[in-house]
Amino acid sequence: MSSINTNVAAMAAVRSLNTISGDMGRTQQRIETGLRISQANHDPAVFTIAQRMRADMSGLNAVVDSQNFGRAALSVARDAATRISNELTRLKGTITQGQQQGLDPATMNNQITSSLNNIDAFAASASFNGVNLINGGGGSLTVLREISGTTTAVASSDMRSGAGGLNLAGLTVTQGARQIAFDSTLAISDGMGFSVTVGTQTFVFEFNNNATLVGSAGPNVTVRAVEFTDGQSPLARLGNLLQTMAQDGINAGFDPRGNIIISNATNAASGGNGLTAVTGATVTQIGGATGAIARVDGAITTAGNVLARLGASLQQVEGLRDFSVQLRDSLREGLGALVDADLAEESARLSSLQTRQQLATQSLSIANQQSQSLLSLFR
Repeated sequence: MSSINTNVAAMAAVRSLNTISGDMGRTQQRIETGLRISQANHDPAVFTIAQRMRADMSGLNAVVDSQNFGRAALSVARDAATRISNELTRLKGTITQGQQQGLDPATMNNQITSSLNNIDAFAASASFNGVNLINGGGGSLTVLREISGTTTAVASSDMRSGAGGLNLAGLTVTQGARQIAFDSTLAISDGMGFSVTVGTQTFVFEFNNNATLVGSAGPNVTVRAVEFTDGQSPLARLGNLLQTMAQDGINAGFDPRGNIIISNATNAASGGNGLTAVTGATVTQIGGATGAIARVDGAITTAGNVLARLGASLQQVEGLRDFSVQLRDSLREGLGALVDADLAEESARLSSLQTRQQLATQSLSIANQQSQSLLSLFR
């Protein structure tokens, strides 16, 4: 039926054009953004999943940044610690060679001082963005492990030459050192201890487990309690002794054989001043160069332990970072599979829609001409 009031063919052509125009708009948006799903109304379920994945990727970016920072800080500390270890090795060689060749002690002491200054400089410069893991600051490095916020902490160490670090302060080849050697009968209990004289001052270090001190204080005599608990081993109790000695400026530390070397003592004894001698401990004086070498050996052992801890921590952080980067890349790949547009497919669809639009426009033009054809019937 032909009607001038209702042009059904034109209305159908307009509906088709509107549909095609909407499809073209969505296709052009996919091409412009590169996304098949960029808004919630495109696919609510997939869009929700994609947003969650984007949040996880953002969290992983923060985790990777934290791990990159940790890796850099640990690398700086490792490199500086390696330099310190090399300097200690060189220092031992210098003292040994000087002893064998009979070099002037004053010259050797100057070389020792220079090496110790280098060690302190290396430790002080091992800082990355304010984080120094070998300068005895007592802080730590915290690294994110994963996006839930759990962390791993790397404690700082002290690789300076002084007490609490490498225990090389005051190292010379002209001053004899005191050595405390231990045998298999070593036993430590209340009332036992050591007396150490530095200059005119005598320090009495008494092992104490919540008992009354028996050491006798007096003019130029200071009594210090070395606290310990029942569950501590003799080695742990000796560690407490070294910490207490360091508080009074006494340079003491373990050598590689497990002996305690006290470098700045003018005298030392097991027991004394009311104390009982420590079972299995023998105090002797060792020559200046020999004592210096023993102390440097102890420092080399300490430096090696620090390097091992730094290396293990660096290995752990690098492993965490590699996993985080791999996980982030997998999330990015999965997100792309969900929401990315296939540009080749969208380009072909756009060409098809443009052709359909042209045909629909032509169809509308033909439909509009039908009313003009009706007029010709009345001419």
